[in-house]
Amino acid sequence: MKKVIFALVAMVALSFNSFAEENEYVLNDNAIENAFNAATEVSLQDINLFAENGIALTANSQSGSAMMSRSSVNPWAAFAICTFLGGFGIHRHYMGTSKWMWAYYTFTCGGIFGIVTFVDWIVLLVGAIQDDIGSYTGNTRFFMWM
Repeated sequence: MKKVIFALVAMVALSFNSFAEENEYVLNDNAIENAFNAATEVSLQDINLFAENGIALTANSQSGSAMMSRSSVNPWAAFAICTFLGGFGIHRHYMGTSKWMWAYYTFTCGGIFGIVTFVDWIVLLVGAIQDDIGSYTGNTRFFMWM
């Protein structure tokens, strides 16, 4: 069995080598130098300014506490991610949550056997239709709708 697997791996490696053409991977040093010369230098202050404008601090009306909300979160993208990967909590990471939320969803079999994921899906669908999921963005609670 080991010989068969080794033979398959060797055939795959040789087949990748046969697709490579000799002139296909040539680097043009002049083009690289021109790209570096045309590039603009970014300072740390520019990065901080971008980060401040990209993430806004909003107040949560339900709890009265300030939470971070990302202005770049697309409601339809969050809904699509919840549709296909909701059982793993990936949609919650897209909307900005705690770093261990994936574990909560995964180890509770998709959020209490899929119930939490299904409610998230409905909430995100309604929020996507209304184009407002701001109260769910940056939410660190397991039940984001409570």
